[in-house]
Amino acid sequence: MIRVVLVLLVSLLSSLPVLAGAPKRVIVPAARYPWSAVGRIRYGHGWCSGVLIGPRLAVTAAHCLWNEATRRVMAPAALRFVVGWDRGDALAGSLVESYRISPTWRFADLAHYGPAAASRDWALLRLVRPLGREVGWMGLGHAPVVGETVTAVGYARGSRDVPTADIDCAVIGRAPSGLWLHDCGAIKGDSGGPVLVWRDNSPRLVAIHVAALTESDGRTIGGAVGVAAFRRAALAAGARRVGHVGPLSAGSDTAAIRAMVAGKVTARPRPSGG
Repeated sequence: MIRVVLVLLVSLLSSLPVLAGAPKRVIVPAARYPWSAVGRIRYGHGWCSGVLIGPRLAVTAAHCLWNEATRRVMAPAALRFVVGWDRGDALAGSLVESYRISPTWRFADLAHYGPAAASRDWALLRLVRPLGREVGWMGLGHAPVVGETVTAVGYARGSRDVPTADIDCAVIGRAPSGLWLHDCGAIKGDSGGPVLVWRDNSPRLVAIHVAALTESDGRTIGGAVGVAAFRRAALAAGARRVGHVGPLSAGSDTAAIRAMVAGKVTARPRPSGG
């Protein structure tokens, strides 16, 4: 499988600080769109990642709603979705009013979590406050494509106070369960974070990262739930197909991406499976 690599990514990567211990990850500006639409879901002393996909709607991993200490599902009021989080400062935040969990997800699956359970691991969060109107949201995109260059973003362990991204990775295959596989550098805390592509000069959500899987050779790859799994439920709940840049966002990084898309491209071989 041939993977298209935007050569100007090299200059962009070199201008961003690298996350210690994770050389593929770079710190991205939390207050700039589309990174401003990426949320840090706080619950007690823990956190996950998520992304706004409408004015009051976010999506994350279902397993993020499980409280390991109490062995119970957390109530919506126990969750807070914070956007633009950067070293203690935030653009905005909202309590969660309600959530909808994948109808095929079972929290008992956590005891034997694998590709089958991971493929069902999604939840929609309805927020009390319309954060999307303030900081923007990402539009729902197409199904992932094997070999396609993607970007994965989240509040990973070791960088929970800033969002970090792997902006030069790819979809490498699909498990029999339907779980999409990628080679983005994912770390604990990234669960629920967006996997996105750039289409029509804007970011489009194609999946959410939910799992790190270890292959027989010891290599770790990422697992992601494609948007097709939750598209119908999300659109019914207020998700949008087209993204939005909110007034609180300190500008947009999409201009840089437009320059990349318009620039030269090269191709290099990539494995089609993983």
